[in-house]
Amino acid sequence: MGALTAKTGSLSPVSKSSSLASSEVSIGSLSLGAQDIHASETYRRGLLPSRQTFVEYNGYRFLITDSPSDVELPSYIETLRSHNVKHVVRVCEPLYDAGELIASNFKVHDWCFEDGGMPNDAIVNSWLKLVDFIFDSKRDGYNAKETIAVHCKAGLGRAPVLVALALMELGMEPINAIGLIRFKRRGAINGQQLQELVRYQKRDSDAKGQSKPKRRFSGRPILFGRRRNSVKDNLVELSTM
Repeated sequence: MGALTAKTGSLSPVSKSSSLASSEVSIGSLSLGAQDIHASETYRRGLLPSRQTFVEYNGYRFLITDSPSDVELPSYIETLRSHNVKHVVRVCEPLYDAGELIASNFKVHDWCFEDGGMPNDAIVNSWLKLVDFIFDSKRDGYNAKETIAVHCKAGLGRAPVLVALALMELGMEPINAIGLIRFKRRGAINGQQLQELVRYQKRDSDAKGQSKPKRRFSGRPILFGRRRNSVKDNLVELSTM
């Protein structure tokens, strides 16, 4: 893998109405941009990440965000459309009515797991299956500009973890995947999540090149605050994507 290079614009004092200057990271074909500052519960880490973080690596495109509220849904929908998003992955308790997204022709995947924790194997497998499907250049309806949006409550833990897993499955070393996401989205991925990602085992492949799932984490998902032992895509079956 080529050397990591970074170009960062100068920073100006941050106020409620200010934003960070543009920044860019490149590694291989990875490209990371910068968005507007969003002051929210992320103050708990003393950091102000961009509200939306776009990550592109080897043609795989992801948009990490915090969770919109019902009031913010119209602007959120415009953001999704501007990034060619069709699938939205929600990994936190719902803070908005997903019906409005569905009515706007987005497919929503509810794969909630514990805040600050790791997804269980069922969620990881569902996530990677979605990634494989969206970025399969041989499928009908493939769009090279399509992006998967993934969000948790603040966009600092659960959502970045899923994107890190995808980058690692694409061949990036764990520490590089984590570092790149943290460079763009300051405060992302806590210490426990970092340790679990470093220990992550990628999918096996059989002689025909088919990916075979294997046990990775001990985490269990929760649904709307209640733990459960299996995951089901509540709003769209992956087989009908």
